[in-house]
Amino acid sequence: MALKILLLTPRIPYPLRDGGSIAMNQSLQAYLEQDCEVSLLSMNTSRHWIDESTLPNWYQRLVHFRTVYVRTDVNPLSAFINLFTDKSYNVSRFMNKDFEKELVKLLQQESFDIIQFESIYTSPYLKLAQKYSDAKCICRVHNIEHLIWQRLSEHESNFLKRKYLELLTNRLKNFELDVLQKFDLLLPISPQEEMVLTSWKINTCYFLPFGVDHKSILPAIDCDLNSCFHIGSMDWAPNVEGVHWFLNEVWKQVHQTMPNITLYLAGKNMPASIHSNKNEGIEVIGEVDDVTTFSLSKNIMLVPLLSGAGIRIKIIEAMALGKTIIATTIAAEGIGAQHQQHIVIADTAEDFSFQLQSCLNNPVESNKIGQRAREFVELHFQKDVIYHDLVNHLKSIM
Repeated sequence: MALKILLLTPRIPYPLRDGGSIAMNQSLQAYLEQDCEVSLLSMNTSRHWIDESTLPNWYQRLVHFRTVYVRTDVNPLSAFINLFTDKSYNVSRFMNKDFEKELVKLLQQESFDIIQFESIYTSPYLKLAQKYSDAKCICRVHNIEHLIWQRLSEHESNFLKRKYLELLTNRLKNFELDVLQKFDLLLPISPQEEMVLTSWKINTCYFLPFGVDHKSILPAIDCDLNSCFHIGSMDWAPNVEGVHWFLNEVWKQVHQTMPNITLYLAGKNMPASIHSNKNEGIEVIGEVDDVTTFSLSKNIMLVPLLSGAGIRIKIIEAMALGKTIIATTIAAEGIGAQHQQHIVIADTAEDFSFQLQSCLNNPVESNKIGQRAREFVELHFQKDVIYHDLVNHLKSIM
């Protein structure tokens, strides 16, 4: 008997321009491929609004597909008023009466076996779902969200801004700790999230990593050997922080030593502070239409994250392409790749510069790391196997 699954998402998971959209889209498609009856209720937010007519044809396979427009922009006035409450401002931006009404209407119209909440930003609707449905309520834990803000606050030099980030962190942590205990099952995306949840005495976990379609594991092709690149959504604070650090602390040194190397910066919503960067050897691309083609055409991938949590889906995708990746320990969290075997780890400016120059100067050894990275993904991150096992587990908890 096919499982009837409803997904609640904090934005429409398309186009596939960032890790969150890619992960949510994968759940939708993988459940359909496992012959589940899938419905989707999604916020079409002001920040990530898209024209629904541009969605791919397979959305027509959904039993129900409904969206609600929700304003999620950061509002200075509401942020100020929030200071005098005990609520998490991060979460409150996703609370919407119209979305509540649409959820109730859908639950009264249809019965479901599973309701999957994508991230804690949909969790304010948990109580409503439990009131109007007998479905098992599960939450996909993309990140331990408060850790992102905690790490941002630790790197913030401005005293007032740091104190505000610490306030957001504490409120988000309290909300996160409380609400995650109320789900029937949690689906952490990496072992790091699972470890944190276990430390909170939450044992209702099933590890659900991001999976790669075996068809997307392509053979390596020739690329521009005198290149390195960063790709990621530049409306995510940790990406902006990491790129600025790399440009200021690492790239100047690399470019002085290897002036023939070009750094390519790609990703949506590239901030003016990076667009205006006049350093030689830098090409600011902005958003690219085809991430795979872009990545294959370049040599070394750079992921200089100093904060953040969860798993970097872009790293797994690049490993599947056979890319050699230089990343910080934080960026590589949750993947399990080993330093100098499947990935190169560098946490200081000096080491990042050294490792990048070493990879560029030793292409044969660098390519071997990329080849082992592809084999690692083939072994541990096969989407079909991951979701086949998940659906069987969900049936068992019914």
